[in-house]
Amino acid sequence: MLNLLKTPANSYSDFYDIARFSLAWKINVILAVSLFSISIFFSFHNTTTFVQYFSGFVIALTGVIYLYVTKKFVVVSYFIVFASMALVTSSLFFVKNIPHLIEPLWLIVITIFAYFNLGQLVGNFVLFMVTCAISLFYFLFLNSNETLTEPYSQLDLIGLMIEFSLCMLIIGYFIYKFIQTTAYAEQRLRTANQELNRQNELIRTQNEEKTVLLQEIHHRVKNNLQVITSLLRLQQSEIKSEETKVHFNDAINRVMTMSLIHQKMYQEKNLSKIDIEDYFKTLIADLIDSSSIQIPVEVSIQCNIERVGQKAIVPLALLVAELVSNSLKHAFSDNGLINLTLKAETRERFTLIYEDNGFWKQPSNNDTFGLQLIEALTEQLEGQHTRTLSDRGTRYVIALSNLED
Repeated sequence: MLNLLKTPANSYSDFYDIARFSLAWKINVILAVSLFSISIFFSFHNTTTFVQYFSGFVIALTGVIYLYVTKKFVVVSYFIVFASMALVTSSLFFVKNIPHLIEPLWLIVITIFAYFNLGQLVGNFVLFMVTCAISLFYFLFLNSNETLTEPYSQLDLIGLMIEFSLCMLIIGYFIYKFIQTTAYAEQRLRTANQELNRQNELIRTQNEEKTVLLQEIHHRVKNNLQVITSLLRLQQSEIKSEETKVHFNDAINRVMTMSLIHQKMYQEKNLSKIDIEDYFKTLIADLIDSSSIQIPVEVSIQCNIERVGQKAIVPLALLVAELVSNSLKHAFSDNGLINLTLKAETRERFTLIYEDNGFWKQPSNNDTFGLQLIEALTEQLEGQHTRTLSDRGTRYVIALSNLED
């Protein structure tokens, strides 16, 4: 018997499928052996009872053979559920003058088996059919079975005890398998959570290391650019031509603009984006400090975009730096005013408005390097710009795309 209960080798790898196959195998083996023994016990005593038990034995034996040959549990589970339900309900409705004490218990066993091996949908259907069958029996047939035509013999009572014990044994085994699979699922969940926590901790540590490394890279790039700035300033001090000094100063400011980007990136916790309003405030202040302008310049910055992506920040910063440098060089003769507005029109469209209040000292020339650079940087940002010159100063309106990428 113990060898028969050993589950045959099968191709299932999922724990739950293995558990269902094992359940189907063991239940069918237990039923086949038990029902065959009980049918032999009643074969010389009660023909009707013998036929019922032997029919159950045939159903269970068919299940055992099918499982052993195919190593699949789904089809045989359907067969066991509906064949057994048909056998038990036929006993309820067609076997007269007995109290049918065990049949409802067998229907409970069948329902639990359906839930475990075939899932909730089939289990709900079987539960509905069993409820209907028992209700119909109580309503139409119970009264005709209230009394026995003759008392139960000792053999009948022993048979009832054996059958009841068998039902309780199977129900107990169902509960055991449910507890076992639930405990396994909980253990798997704990293990998975522990592994997930370990992976999250590893990812967090790696992210921190990469953040520190990137910050160090930005810091070193910033230092290198500052060295370049210092070298350019030393070289500038040896130049006699004032015009050449101006060009050197423009180059120094552009290098300083990029250096400031890396400084801000080094200071940011989120390296993917940079606080654009804070950056513009620092950039314009540095440009004013590094210029030779002797008049006060008031700066107003309005920005409803919190951050700008790394891809867009360099051309955007150089664009703003070029606009501010042009104003500082050409626009102001008295108190200066710079208004800078950056706003989002849609999710992917942005507008940069730059204004100063100065009257330019020299006529604008579209062929100058500064204006060509503004044109090139605007195209790099997939934008278009318009420039308006008036007695009140210069106004640039620049439409841009995808600053947050």
